[in-house]
Amino acid sequence: MLLLFATKALIAPVLLALAAIVEHRWGAAVGGWILGLPLTSGPASFFLLTEHGPRFAENAARGTLLGLVGAGVFVAGYSLAAQERSWRRSLALAGVACLTVSFALSQVHLNLEMTLVFAAVVLAIVAVLARGPKRMASPEAAPRTSRRGLAFRMLVASAVVLGVSLASTMLGSVASGMLATVPAITAVMAVSTHRAAGKDSARSMLRGSIAGMCGGAAFFSVVALLVMSATPGVTYLAAAGAAAVVATVSGQITARSACAAAPSRPAAA
Repeated sequence: MLLLFATKALIAPVLLALAAIVEHRWGAAVGGWILGLPLTSGPASFFLLTEHGPRFAENAARGTLLGLVGAGVFVAGYSLAAQERSWRRSLALAGVACLTVSFALSQVHLNLEMTLVFAAVVLAIVAVLARGPKRMASPEAAPRTSRRGLAFRMLVASAVVLGVSLASTMLGSVASGMLATVPAITAVMAVSTHRAAGKDSARSMLRGSIAGMCGGAAFFSVVALLVMSATPGVTYLAAAGAAAVVATVSGQITARSACAAAPSRPAAA
């Protein structure tokens, strides 16, 4: 039991620390792409399976797909608001939109097939909205994350995984899945990037996170489809592979779109 608790507390923060290193080395967009992957919700799903069984994990995966819709609304809302507003107003507007959509979805009961289609359609719309009507200037380099800031992000990641595990017995499977996708870490990174490197870097990071979210959607789609019939090892390895493929393809599409939309610079005389 102690080993299980320690694993829960450490796995997501370690993955998040790696994401922060990637962001500093390869830029905000790549860091956002890593951030959008199921770094916390993936481990949370596995622990729900080990503690409550495959049926619970299947329903939780369906809830996570709905939760990704709310997280996508946060990303699109912040990206759109940040074009003209401060980080405080952007955070407030995106947070309200995310909570409103998530609450509405918690009152709706969709079967697995409808959930898969709904999540795919909404994330595609969110990807378009996050680009915004205005072109972005070239974003500044991603700032180096301070030790205090990194420690705070790791603490949030650990709290999310442990919180989902503890709340699962009280909230039920679908609500536990939705809780796993609360964009707390995304909000922290968006605000810190916005304050340190400007709105365009923050929007670039958020746009990259949508590609990662598409990978997350693929991950939980596979979990929901396989967890009742396959072993945990096969289920989560297949889910991780699907997430990697979809996130990579989505990231390439996002990068090409960004290059196409970037304002051209006049040639030197």
